[in-house]
Amino acid sequence: MTTRSPAGSSRVRPRSATRLPKRAARGNPFAALASGRGAAYAAEDMADDAVAVMDALGWESAHLFGHSLGGVVAQRVALRHPDRVRTLTSSAALPSDAGGLGAFRHLRLATLAKFARIKPARDREERIAAGLAVARLCASPGYPFDEADALERITADVDTGIADPDAQSRQIGARWSGSALAGLRTPTLVLHGTDDPLLKPSAGRATAAAIPGAHLVLQPGVGHDIPRERHAAVAAEVRALADRAAGARADDRP
Repeated sequence: MTTRSPAGSSRVRPRSATRLPKRAARGNPFAALASGRGAAYAAEDMADDAVAVMDALGWESAHLFGHSLGGVVAQRVALRHPDRVRTLTSSAALPSDAGGLGAFRHLRLATLAKFARIKPARDREERIAAGLAVARLCASPGYPFDEADALERITADVDTGIADPDAQSRQIGARWSGSALAGLRTPTLVLHGTDDPLLKPSAGRATAAAIPGAHLVLQPGVGHDIPRERHAAVAAEVRALADRAAGARADDRP
């Protein structure tokens, strides 16, 4: 959900989108989380790249929504470029300042073991099968698994995403040297599924507790995805956050 800000607000102009050679990092993405193996790609790069996209679109500011690793990136965008983020919604994400082995207390190790057993894909058909296996692992146990929808998403991204675990390692293992979440002043909503098979609800609770004034919504039956049946409720929560933030800005005007 994105909107332009009033004309005249300040803009940060980061460098152009970051590109790395394919062999900058290799291996299991979750091993990279523990070891910081993605050192060639800093977490600041991902935050700046997100703002570069906003610049290219001509957006002065936006209501920012990030899910999973995207939630971590969204948190960091709000910390690094606070004037560009009107509100922040972090969904199914770790706290962005929980790095290395400290993040593992929020992970469900049994699910990581299942991820590790997914065979490396050698062709397009196997990449689709691997993507579907990942989607099933992340699915919400309280809602029907929509295989047709999952296949549509996987097929659209089959030549990147699941096909490039090295890129995932670079991103997950990227080191963050910026501010802690305690310094974030952006109006924030934290969403987390109570039945997330990958990240325990403690990840959402820790994120909300670290951000002053953050509002936590735990979603019963929801896993590490956002089932279609929850789309309207999630949109309503984000809308309410935007309305509260707009009201607070109006109250602050002289």
